[in-house]
Amino acid sequence: MSAPKSSLPNKPVAADRVRSADLPVAWIMMLGLIVAVGPLSIDMYLPALPSMADDFGVSTAFMANSVPAYFVGLVFGQLFYGPFSDRVGRVKPLYIGMVLYVIASIICATTNNEYVLFAGRTLQALGACVGAVVTRAAIRDRLTAKQTAKAFSIMILVMGLAPILAPSLGAVFLQFFSWHSIFWFLAAFGTLNLLLTKFFFFETLSEENRNVRPAKEILSQYWELLKDPTFNYPAIGGGLLMGAMFVYISSASELIMDTYGMSATHFGWLFGMNAAGFVALTQLNQWLTNRFRILSILRFGAMMQVISAGALFTLGIMFGTDAWLPLVLVCIFFCISGLGLTQPNASAIALAFQKQRAGMASALQGSLMFSVGIFGGLLLNLFPVNAVLKVGIAMFALMSLGCYLIWQIDRNLDLDNAD
Repeated sequence: MSAPKSSLPNKPVAADRVRSADLPVAWIMMLGLIVAVGPLSIDMYLPALPSMADDFGVSTAFMANSVPAYFVGLVFGQLFYGPFSDRVGRVKPLYIGMVLYVIASIICATTNNEYVLFAGRTLQALGACVGAVVTRAAIRDRLTAKQTAKAFSIMILVMGLAPILAPSLGAVFLQFFSWHSIFWFLAAFGTLNLLLTKFFFFETLSEENRNVRPAKEILSQYWELLKDPTFNYPAIGGGLLMGAMFVYISSASELIMDTYGMSATHFGWLFGMNAAGFVALTQLNQWLTNRFRILSILRFGAMMQVISAGALFTLGIMFGTDAWLPLVLVCIFFCISGLGLTQPNASAIALAFQKQRAGMASALQGSLMFSVGIFGGLLLNLFPVNAVLKVGIAMFALMSLGCYLIWQIDRNLDLDNAD
């Protein structure tokens, strides 16, 4: 029996909810709120990096290392929650992760030491990443491949508001309070997630579909996933494309505020425009999936991102930091907006053929994304070149490789009958 589209469903038995015929829109939007804790945690404090650097007596570039520190927690946390949720269900991991997130946010809010902040950010990510793992797996538990692509688009409509509003919201907090207040807000948002889990998140993984293989086989199961061509090409390719965005996030404050002298308020607006483009294309993706094959849309989006990243790379070579800022921002805009066509579809394909290991597949896919973010952040520090070229090199290299892998996906995959 399918859930009504207009209201949040009751908590039925998991087996009765799996593979619903209709899209449970309200439930998907609630999942978007749970996942929004991730982008809020990444983006909201970015305008505060220069003031945090002043307080700690370090450079903005050094303080920006707190972004890769957060990604480290996301990588390892997801690899734990994936198999754990396949074994015990989707609800318990959410409770554990959100409690950890709230505690870590309080640590970040109360510290005056940069290394404690870095550790707190890693711990914060270890908690926050549970939302992305469990919600992707829960959607896979319940919906078909085409519905999954649409569901991810709907979910991004909600969670996508976080990166649009987060930098501006962070800038507002800075006008009236210190940067510590941003982390107090995040602790409150984590508490909200706990309440949503308690009252509205039902179990989607039935007992018979749980992974009962011994825990000692986890590494071998991850290796089996990596060797599966129905998973590895879309997951790694999509991870490289998404990871390039995290490279931009790591460098955005230095590029836009330090290099081009933008204020924290204007930075928030510019950052929000990119997120708005991302959300807009995810909604277009819902319409496109009714008319075109998911793989065709994915390939088109990947090409859009590569061309845009190549243009940014060219600007960096030819003009460096003298490049006209609006043109730089347009290139970045299309790089980020293109994710609206690549991420829902890459995720849908990667999870389509994973039934009893959907949590592991979701975790590995997410970890691959943030591993690229960490690698890309380190890559930025290797090039003693201007800020525009540095970002252009990293994004173009990652997106080119991601696009290549996307084009290796078997065009004859029967996603309609995947289970």
